[in-house]
Amino acid sequence: MRWPTLLFIFIFTTLIIAMNGESAEPEQVHLATTGIPEEMVVQWGTEEDTTVSCPSGNTVEYGIDNDNLNLSKNGNNDMYLWTTCTHTTLLSNLNPNTTYYYRVGGDGEWSNVYSFKTLEENPDKIIIGAIADHGTSSNAQETTSNMEGENLNLVIHPGDISYANGAGSGNSIGDQSVWDEYQNQIESLTSESPHMYAPGNHEEDSEPYGFDAYESRFFNPGPNSFWYSFDFEFIHFVSISSEHEYEPGSTQHTWLKNDLEDANENRGNYPWIVVFAHRPMYSSNGDGDGHGSEIEFREAMESLLFDYQVDLAIWGHDHHYERTYPVFEEEVYSNNSGTQNDPFYKPGATIHIVAGMAGRSTYDGLEEPQPLWSAYREVAYGYTLFEATNTSINYKFIRNSDMQIADEFWLVNTINVQEPTETPETNYNQTNQTEDTSLINQIKELNYLETPFIIIIIAITAIFNLKFRKK
Repeated sequence: MRWPTLLFIFIFTTLIIAMNGESAEPEQVHLATTGIPEEMVVQWGTEEDTTVSCPSGNTVEYGIDNDNLNLSKNGNNDMYLWTTCTHTTLLSNLNPNTTYYYRVGGDGEWSNVYSFKTLEENPDKIIIGAIADHGTSSNAQETTSNMEGENLNLVIHPGDISYANGAGSGNSIGDQSVWDEYQNQIESLTSESPHMYAPGNHEEDSEPYGFDAYESRFFNPGPNSFWYSFDFEFIHFVSISSEHEYEPGSTQHTWLKNDLEDANENRGNYPWIVVFAHRPMYSSNGDGDGHGSEIEFREAMESLLFDYQVDLAIWGHDHHYERTYPVFEEEVYSNNSGTQNDPFYKPGATIHIVAGMAGRSTYDGLEEPQPLWSAYREVAYGYTLFEATNTSINYKFIRNSDMQIADEFWLVNTINVQEPTETPETNYNQTNQTEDTSLINQIKELNYLETPFIIIIIAITAIFNLKFRKK
């Protein structure tokens, strides 16, 4: 008899609190993209009194004047078994190449005013950031601060985001307050540049949470939280999960095959394909406390990347930076230097990046000797970014300690041939070519006059004799 009574009291009390709840102060402001240039997804969190009710406002006020936020849009909210409520509002019909100012909240509780800038219409280039294994350490904060000055149009994050769960892979229930700490820590970056994610092993709590925090806190443009794709100017991005079933015949494997097939046929509109997920198919950081290449994941998925000519694959999980040559089944397809003067031109296989150096303690377990497929590797904190155009990708790893470019490469899909702008000086070969051209023209004229064949033969013989006499 006591349990039904206690349950009734709990439910009744919760409803009373919910009915009398007040709006909470907005925090954890972050942006996401739908892939449509005229849209921006705005998300934020509020700390509520219960895990079952979110009375705080879902409104974004925005405009092109910092002092006149004359537009507004309402959204929705979501909660899991935690008191943080995530609010999501979609802004649409935005103008290109425009700075928008915005604040979030409602019912008397508003955030500070933030801003973001929409892309130009048909931009010459875009700049994408890529980091993984971030967390809340001082090194992670330094990475965030350094990235703020890069004018990033988008950031992709291949998993192990906050480290709320230090054990990972469903082995314990993490401290959910670390999610709040993390999202407040990176707000200065996420409030101005949209971020898109893939799940890592440290996003998975044991039951009853599972991946609830990841699913509730972050927007994605597809019906599935764990694998999805979107187009962003020149690039088709594909986020997949190394933490869910991926074997051939699985739902994810079938989806990926269909998505990459469509993307490869749509190269005319989006010439580049970039895949990102957490566990790396190629990593030489496998000694000691490292992890190394995820062989089972690679054997299940790599053939799809090869068949549909995925250009870049960006991973995390191992806490260092590493870049491969274009590689498939450990066979190197191009050993170009990758410099601007010697770029990778349609190399025929994917270049893999491990970008797990964003803030979590580094792994110093590099295998020796360095594998032939490994082009560059370094154990250092930092971040990566790449500038993309219709015809090129320029990828860089920037080291935090000195803000120097530690590694850089170029990938191109077109080789430009420069036409000479001045008439070259005459030389012997060119003089002979001119005389030969004149000779051919004389022969053609004879044919056009429908001259009898025997006369043409005599004439050709005479012309050749005249030429050799001149020499």
